[in-house]
Amino acid sequence: MPAPAPPSGLLQRLWESPQRLSDSIRASALWLAALDGPPDLRELHEVGLALTHEPEGVPLQEIAEAFAADPLPPDLPRLFRFLRSQRSPRRTEFLLDLYLRVAAADGTLSEIERHALVFLSDLLGASPALLRERFEAVLGLEFEPPADLSDPAWFERAEAAAAAREARARRLARDAALAAAAEAARREALLTLGLAPGATPIAIKAAWRRLSRQYHPDRQPQADAAARASAAARFDAVQKAWKQLQESGDA
Repeated sequence: MPAPAPPSGLLQRLWESPQRLSDSIRASALWLAALDGPPDLRELHEVGLALTHEPEGVPLQEIAEAFAADPLPPDLPRLFRFLRSQRSPRRTEFLLDLYLRVAAADGTLSEIERHALVFLSDLLGASPALLRERFEAVLGLEFEPPADLSDPAWFERAEAAAAAREARARRLARDAALAAAAEAARREALLTLGLAPGATPIAIKAAWRRLSRQYHPDRQPQADAAARASAAARFDAVQKAWKQLQESGDA
C-alpha cells in the first residue's frame, strides 16, 4: 500500500491552527475561487466577510496565494473529510451560500466552478433541490447543472467559445494599437503647431495660419538656400500636421 502524501505547508498549518474550523471553511471557499485562476480581490472580499466574528489563524492572503500556486495539493482530500465531519443542517446552508457568493464574485460562473459547487454540495450532504434553491435565492438566477464532460459536443462548443474569445481579444488589441497610434500622431501634430494636447479647434486653426504665413516659401526671398530649405521643410510639416488634425476631427 503506497504511503500517504506528506502534508503540504498550507494544509499542515490549517490542522495546527487554533481556528481550524473557520480557517478550513475559508480555505475551501478560496480553493473554489482558485479553480479558474488566482482568486481576485472580489472573491477575497466575499470570503473575508463570511466569518468576521472568527479571527484568522492562517492569514487569508496566504491561503489564497497557496491555492493560486497549487489548487490541488496532494492532501486536499483531508480538508474535505474534515469539513464533512463538521457538517450540520445549519452550517450546510451557510456554506452553500458562501460558496455561491464566492463563485459568482468575479462576475462569471465557469464550468469548473459549477462542477465544484455540485461536489461541495454533495460533500455537505445537501440535496440537489437545496443547491438549486440556494443558487436561485443567492444569485437570482436559475440553476443550470454543469455540462456532461463525457459528451464530445461539449468540448466542441468549448473550443468554439475559446476561439471566439481569442478572436475578440485580437480585435481589441488591434483596435487599442490603432487608437494609440492615432493619439500619438495627434499629439505629434499638435506639437508641430506648438500646441498642448487640449488645444481647441480655434487655437489649432490660428496656429496653422500663423505658421503657414511665417514659413511660406514666398516669404523667404532674402534668405539663403539653407534657410529657404529649412523654411520649406517646416512649412510642409505644418501642412501635414493641419491635415492630420482635420482627419482626426480636432480642427
